[in-house]
Amino acid sequence: MKLLSEPALLSKGAYLQIPVKITLLDEAIIRSNEPEEVLTFKYNDLGNRFIIPWRKIKGKLRRLVLEKQRGLNIESQCALKDDLCMKCPTCFLFGGTGETSSAKVSYNILSRIYGETFISEKEVGDITPYTANAVREQDLTTGQALMSILTVPKETVFRGVVTLKDPTLEMVAVVVDNIKRLSRIGARSVEWGRVQTEIEGYHLSDREDLSIYLDFQNKTKIESKVKKDLKELLSGQNIPSVDEAYKTLDQQVKGLINSLAGGS
Repeated sequence: MKLLSEPALLSKGAYLQIPVKITLLDEAIIRSNEPEEVLTFKYNDLGNRFIIPWRKIKGKLRRLVLEKQRGLNIESQCALKDDLCMKCPTCFLFGGTGETSSAKVSYNILSRIYGETFISEKEVGDITPYTANAVREQDLTTGQALMSILTVPKETVFRGVVTLKDPTLEMVAVVVDNIKRLSRIGARSVEWGRVQTEIEGYHLSDREDLSIYLDFQNKTKIESKVKKDLKELLSGQNIPSVDEAYKTLDQQVKGLINSLAGGS
């Protein structure tokens, strides 16, 4: 199994799976709707664990890919969620719906990036609420508590697998760089949720073999399948710089979209 030489509209059945480890350097607020909610799930075999839903990881990763793209002046007006251009590297990687985007095109783009729920390595212990107080500026005395926030404790370690479907060298360079750039997660991330993100290896196959849930169950051990160094997968190919990868992928995607839209 090798990386594709160029992006394809029709699937070629290649899957690059990237095990990722996220360590909280600070407390994080991970919730769905309720302000005080901390997301946990009680698994039959794993017990009660903190979780980060894939949609939260994917949303953060998409924004990172997009901001880097804007910095290179590639479709700089493309933005979530209703102003997608539907013809840039970010839209190609993460997908979009043509009719609801500002581009108003007749085609949709399926996401090339898949994922799974990120699960904490250890079971949930005691959750201590954080209480925020109002401080009087004149004498710096504290008054009535403003709010109580439940947070995931610092040093909590989450693991999960990010999958890139039908990957090319340029797609891999863009995705890998931005996974490593993921430095905050969760709600109110200006104040909370500082993290360290590490890639634990790479596995290229014709199917999605790896799952952190199965790994934690000791049914499929990720460590036995992955290659630690990306260069081992590249068969002597040179990894392009991230800027070069964006620019090359942008040209390739525009060529594909032109053919999809019926252009010459």
